[in-house]
Amino acid sequence: MRNKEKLQYQIFQNTSFFQIMVSLIIAIVLLVSCTNDVPRYDNETMYQVSTLQSLLDGGYDGHITVEELRNHGDIGVGTFDKIDGEMIVVDGTVYQARYDGSVNIANDSLTVPFANITYFDRDVTIILPKVAGLPDLTARLNEAIREYGASQIYMARMDVANCESIHVRSELPQQKPYRPLAEVLQTDQREFTYMNIGGTIVALYFPDFFDKQNSTGWHLHFLSADKKKGGHIFDITTNDSVTVHIDATPYYKLYMPNVNK
Repeated sequence: MRNKEKLQYQIFQNTSFFQIMVSLIIAIVLLVSCTNDVPRYDNETMYQVSTLQSLLDGGYDGHITVEELRNHGDIGVGTFDKIDGEMIVVDGTVYQARYDGSVNIANDSLTVPFANITYFDRDVTIILPKVAGLPDLTARLNEAIREYGASQIYMARMDVANCESIHVRSELPQQKPYRPLAEVLQTDQREFTYMNIGGTIVALYFPDFFDKQNSTGWHLHFLSADKKKGGHIFDITTNDSVTVHIDATPYYKLYMPNVNK
């Protein structure tokens, strides 16, 4: 082989090797990025569907599906189309606590008018002595988040071994024309009290300046350990101490539906 041909062949070999290495590096980068299912930013973001004011005014039509909602987190609270029950999201599963006291796993095709969800990323854990009522619980939660500041958004999870008593509510699904939520709750709210029951509490906190955009302070939902009972918490007492895991979420993302389309 002539020297010129040898040189061309060597250049071709070196070029091919370089192209192969570049392609391999790109493939590895893409593979790593694809396997990172939950970016760090999402772990620190509270995703919200619509606003509380819309719900208060009778905005009960669902805007996104349960399946879409689950793409934004694994813990949360909310409600369903026509306000058909209370939503509790635990470990990525969406539960529907209905007006008759039953709880079921929500179908992915159900739609959501209002909800908050995030990927839980524990920042602090505290242990509370036995709880003597909802005001007692929220006061101690406020004390726990003081270190991080009341201007943050928080999601908390409590796995309670034994509630001495827990008082929850759900509501009947509504039909158009929709009434304001305050009127609905006067007639169509259904309340339940359970004794000596364990389960999970999901608690959401918004600062005062989010008034009308969300419920300020603590908003708590309950799901029993057997996944058969649940709802929005009105009151709670416990026989034992309660372990609380708290996640501060500094980022906030709001989905505003086009209700006129």
